[in-house]
Amino acid sequence: MALLQELSRGQIRQGLSEALRRNTPVNVTCRVDGRWHSLRSRLLALTPDAVWLARPVGRDADGVEVHAGMELGFSFKLKHHKHIFNLPVDAAGEYGTAAGEAIGAIRVVVPPRMQRVQRRAYLRAEVPRNRSILATFRLGGSDGDNGPTWEGWVTDISAGGFQVRLAHHGAPEMDLGDPVGVAIVAGQEFAPIEAAAQFRQTHVDERGVIHHGFQFVGLNESARGRRTLQRIGQIVCDFQRFGDRRTA
Repeated sequence: MALLQELSRGQIRQGLSEALRRNTPVNVTCRVDGRWHSLRSRLLALTPDAVWLARPVGRDADGVEVHAGMELGFSFKLKHHKHIFNLPVDAAGEYGTAAGEAIGAIRVVVPPRMQRVQRRAYLRAEVPRNRSILATFRLGGSDGDNGPTWEGWVTDISAGGFQVRLAHHGAPEMDLGDPVGVAIVAGQEFAPIEAAAQFRQTHVDERGVIHHGFQFVGLNESARGRRTLQRIGQIVCDFQRFGDRRTA
C-alpha cells in the first residue's frame, strides 16, 4: 500500500464517522501573520453536507481568532493511519447538543478530498551511522529571510519532525514555537526537503553537544507540501528498514 493514499468519498465519510464515534482528537493548524499555530479540537457532528468541530484551542491559540473563511489544516489518527485534509471555515459560532448545551464550534463542508498517511512514517527513525544529513536553517519559516542561517546534522527524523545536532554555536536563541525554514539534504537518492518548522525543544547530551528538536508544520496545506510529506515518509521508512536489518 502507498505511504500516502488518496481516499474515496465513501472512505472519507467512513473515516469521519469513526473519528466522531471514537471522540478522536483533531489537530488543527493555521497560519496567522506568517506564523504557524498548532491547535486541538474534536468532532461534534457529521451531517450529509457539513462537519461540526469544537472551536480549536491550545497553548498556541493565544491571539488566534478562528473565523469564517479562514483556511485550516486538519488531521486525526485512526488505527494505522493519520488522516489529513485542509478546508476554509464555513461558519464559526455555537453548536447546540441534544442535551441543550451550547458549545463553541466551527463548521466546514464535508471534505471533498482527504489523504491518509501510514502512521509508521511518524515513528522516529535514527539516521544510519554511515549517513550524514545536513539541515540548513533560517528564521521566519519557509519564506522567511530574518537574520543569519545556521546548520546542524540531523540525528533522527519522522513525518512529524526531526532532531539536529548543532554543527557549531552559531544558532540563535529560540523560544518554543519560533518558526524556521529548513532545507534538508538526505542524499543523492532523495530530492532535498524544504519545509517550514517550529522549534520545540533543546537538550544537551552527556558530551555537552546541543540538540534541537523541531516539528514540521503546514505540510498538508498544499500539493507541494503533500509531495514533501511523501518524500519525508520514504526517507523515514528507508531508515527504518536499515535499522531493522542491523538488529536482525
